[in-house]
Amino acid sequence: MAFQEKLIDALGSFATTFNSYRYIQAIKSAFITLMPVIIVGAFSVLISNMVLDPKNGLASFQSLSFLAALKPITSALNYATLNFLNIGAVFLIGIELGRINGIKSLFPGLLAVICFICVTPTTVEMLVDGEMHVVKDVLLRQFSDTRSLFLGMFIAILSVEIYCWLENRKGLKIRMPDTVPPNGAASFSALIPAIITTTAIATFGFVFHQITGMYLYDAVYQGA
Repeated sequence: MAFQEKLIDALGSFATTFNSYRYIQAIKSAFITLMPVIIVGAFSVLISNMVLDPKNGLASFQSLSFLAALKPITSALNYATLNFLNIGAVFLIGIELGRINGIKSLFPGLLAVICFICVTPTTVEMLVDGEMHVVKDVLLRQFSDTRSLFLGMFIAILSVEIYCWLENRKGLKIRMPDTVPPNGAASFSALIPAIITTTAIATFGFVFHQITGMYLYDAVYQGA
């Protein structure tokens, strides 16, 4: 019994220490905020498969076949929630980590999303009528849904940490006259740190691709 109590105390102490790390706090807070989105997405999948599906759901019965026409509604809900979960997580982790580091604005979240897109391939080759076509400026679903979640969290943490460190460097702040409203002055103050951060992350992704021939997504997931 004494050993069991010691084990419980040790696990409790470890959990408390682990939970105190700011990265864990940021991720936890972000997913608590995302919980309703996840539930809505899961609910849409459930209704789509069990009620509106014309093969396996209630819509397979002739008397309820009209329900199949409503399936695009749940498909849209699923696409808008679970298929964009990674983007929401990156945004919220950036905001939460920025707050932990003393930045109360929403800009760190936006910066995290920008940096994630910077290291994400936006060009894809598609086979159409037997010919390969290059489609530019698109974001594949695998980069916006949960499949890229680990990479998204890593880029969010890295970019916001760099930005917050630069934000505290007085020499990088653009000082505006007192007549400029505080919001405008804050925007100019964040300009140089934001430029340096986004450029650094984009350069990191570019150099990694040039050296290895792979994007970060490929290295993290396909190389695992």
